[in-house]
Amino acid sequence: MMRFRFTATRLVRPLVVVAAGVVSVGVAPLAASASTPDRGTFSSHDVFVDDEVCAPEGFAVDVIEDETSAFRVFFDRAGDVASIAVHVDYRAVISANGHTIVERDKWTDTFYPDGTARTVGNTVHIQGVGPGLVQHDAGQISLNSDGSVAAIHGPHPQFEGQTFCFALLP
Repeated sequence: MMRFRFTATRLVRPLVVVAAGVVSVGVAPLAASASTPDRGTFSSHDVFVDDEVCAPEGFAVDVIEDETSAFRVFFDRAGDVASIAVHVDYRAVISANGHTIVERDKWTDTFYPDGTARTVGNTVHIQGVGPGLVQHDAGQISLNSDGSVAAIHGPHPQFEGQTFCFALLP
């Protein structure tokens, strides 16, 4: 299943945060960090042409995307990582064929030591001038440790393969 480029980016960045969180656990003294979560933020700005997402419809899209994320690494009483939560605020302006749509998403990814994960929030909220609401993924997705879907609650058309390309057709 071909997934929208932004979704793939969303899955890679939290993994980098997880790695950074685990490294920080090894660097920080356990006694000092056992009760207080480690915190941090990161952000990105990117401008690019995505020639894959709407390729089946025969066009590329111009994208301006901004993402700001804040993460917290939680510890149990023994000082081991109990979970890592990453709150994401994502915005993108997507244009093609003289049309523009705007994506504004906010969600939280939570990663657990057993390899399972959970995403909660508005992972896709895309609006266009003419069509109004173009696409909306909201609710919760739980993943097994192998990355397979354990449960989906709420509508998730983009996660399940739908694109927004119809809103940008000539």
